[in-house]
Amino acid sequence: MENSETLSPSARVAIVLAGALQGVVCYAITWYIGYAKLPSDTLWLLCVIPATVVMTTTLSLSLTSFRKPFLWLALGAIGAIVAGMGGWLKWSVAGLESWDIRDAVLVFGFHLLLMMLLVLPWLQRRIDPALAASFYSDFYNKNWHNALTLLLVFVSNGLFWLVLFLWAELFELIGIRFFDRLFFHTDGFVSVAIGVVSASAAVLARVQNRLILALQNLLTLIATGLLPLMAALALLFIAALPFVGFDAISARTSAAGLLTTLALLLLFLVTIVWHPQRQRLPYYAPLRGMIRLAVAIAPAYPILAAWALWLRIAQYGWSPERLYAVLITTVALVWAAGYCLSVLVSRPEPQKLQGYVAPATGLLALTFLVLIHTPALDPWRISVESHMARYQSGRINAEQVSLYMLSSAGRKGREAMLRLQKDPQFMSSPMRQRELNGLLAGNRDGAGKMTVEMLEKQIQLAPGMARPDKGLWQAMLGNQYRFESCDSAQDNCLLMSLDLNGDGRPEAVLFQFTDRTIVAYTQTDAGWRIAGDAWKMPDAVTREALDRALRQGKVKPVVKPWADIEIFGERVDMSYNGYNNAQRR
Repeated sequence: MENSETLSPSARVAIVLAGALQGVVCYAITWYIGYAKLPSDTLWLLCVIPATVVMTTTLSLSLTSFRKPFLWLALGAIGAIVAGMGGWLKWSVAGLESWDIRDAVLVFGFHLLLMMLLVLPWLQRRIDPALAASFYSDFYNKNWHNALTLLLVFVSNGLFWLVLFLWAELFELIGIRFFDRLFFHTDGFVSVAIGVVSASAAVLARVQNRLILALQNLLTLIATGLLPLMAALALLFIAALPFVGFDAISARTSAAGLLTTLALLLLFLVTIVWHPQRQRLPYYAPLRGMIRLAVAIAPAYPILAAWALWLRIAQYGWSPERLYAVLITTVALVWAAGYCLSVLVSRPEPQKLQGYVAPATGLLALTFLVLIHTPALDPWRISVESHMARYQSGRINAEQVSLYMLSSAGRKGREAMLRLQKDPQFMSSPMRQRELNGLLAGNRDGAGKMTVEMLEKQIQLAPGMARPDKGLWQAMLGNQYRFESCDSAQDNCLLMSLDLNGDGRPEAVLFQFTDRTIVAYTQTDAGWRIAGDAWKMPDAVTREALDRALRQGKVKPVVKPWADIEIFGERVDMSYNGYNNAQRR
C-alpha cells in the first residue's frame, strides 16, 4: 500500500521526544507531590499536568513544520486556558476528600479529551489548509482522522502493556522479578513509556494515511448497514408513542437519556453515511425515504427528552447529572433541527445546510464543555444553589436536605453547610446536628472522632451497674458509627448488665432510643466483642418505659424455644423467623 508521508523525519522525532518529555514532566510532578507531601488539590496536579498533556497531544496531531508561529501561539493559548480551568477546579474542590478530588480530575481529563477532539479540526485547518477540498469535506476528514488516531493510541497502549505483562509474568515464573518491578512498579518507566508509545502511534497514524482511510471506509460500511435499522427504530417508536401515552416516558428516570441517545446515534450514523463525497444515500428509494423521514422527525426525541428533564428538575431541582443532560439534549436538539431543515427545506442538496450544521454543533458542544469548568455553568454551584433554594422556600423540609450531596460539592457545598449550621430549624435535630458537625470537621461518615472519654460521658449506666472497664469502651470505638446517636443531654443511650447466656457473667447491653437498636457485648479471654444485636426495638419501649421496667425487675433474658442443629459435633446456627416462632409456641 502506498503511503502519503505528511511528516518530515525531524518532525517525527520531535513528536516522539515530546511524548517522552511529557512522561518525564508528569513523573517529576507526581514524585514531587509525594516527596513534598502536597495536598491532593495542588496546582501541579490540577493545572500543570493537564496543560502539559493537552499541549503535547495537540502538538502530536497538528505539527507539520517547526516554522508555524500560529501553532506555537495556539499551544500557548491552549495551555493557558487549560491551566485556568484547572485553577477553577482547584478552587471548587476545596474541602473534598482525596478520592473525590481524584474523581473530579478524571472527569476533567475526559472533558479535556472531548474539547481537544472538537477544537483540533479548526486548528489543523488553520495551520495546514486543504485548498483543494471544501470546508465541510476537510472538516469531516480531519474529524475522522483525529478520532481514529486516538483509537490507535489506545489500542497501541493496550497491546504494548499486554506484551510487557506477558514478559514480566514469564520471567517471574522462573524467579526473576526484575521486569515486573521495572514495568509495573517503577513510576518513571510507566510515565515515559505511555508518552513514547502514544506519540509513536500518533506519528504512525499521520504517516499511514491510506491505512487510516481504509479503516474509515470499513467503519463507514458498518454504519451504512446500521443506519436503516436505526431509522426503523426511530419511526416505530414515534409511531407507538401515541398509543401508550406520554406518562410512560415521565415515569422512567432514564427516559431523557434513552431518547437523547437515540437521536444522537441516528444523527451520528447519518453524518457518517451521508458524507460530503456522497450526494445521496446509498440505498434503494424506499430505504432512502425511510431514513429521510426519520431525520425529519429526529427533533421530536430531544424535545421529549427536554420535557422529561423538565419534569425531573421541577420535582427534584438541579443536580450535576441533570445539568449535563440538559446541555447534551440542547446539542442534540440543535443538531437534529439543522438536519431536519436540510431534508425538508434543502431537498435537492441537503448537504449544503448539513455542512454548516455539523461544525456549528461541534462549536456549541465545545462552548458548553468550556463553560462547565468556569463559574458561568459550574455544575456544583448550580446544584447547591438549587437545593438550598428549595429548602429555604419550603419545597423540601430539613429531613430532605441532602448533606451527602452538599459534602460532595466542594467549596460551594461547604458554604451551604455553614449556613445550615446557623439555621435553628435544621439544627433542632440532634442527629442532623451531629452529622453536619462531623462533615464540617472532615469526617465523611458524618461524625467526629470519638474517644473513650466521650463514650463514658454520652452513655448512661443503669442503676446498680458498676462502671465498665476500659476494654468495653475500646471495643465500642471499633464500631463507633453505631453509637453516633448517643447523647448524654438527650438520654439517648443506656448501658445495663444482663446475663444473656446463663454463664454467671453478665453481658453489657446498650439500648439506643434514637436509632431504636440494641447491642450486646460479651467478655471473652481475648477481650470484649459484640455478641448480638437487634435492629428494631419495639415501638412501645421508650426511655421512661425501660426505666420503669428496670425498677420493677421486668427486664430479663428469655431462652429461645428453638434450638440449633449439631451434625457430627459441628454446630449449625439456625436463624428462625420470629413470627413463625411466636405462632408455633
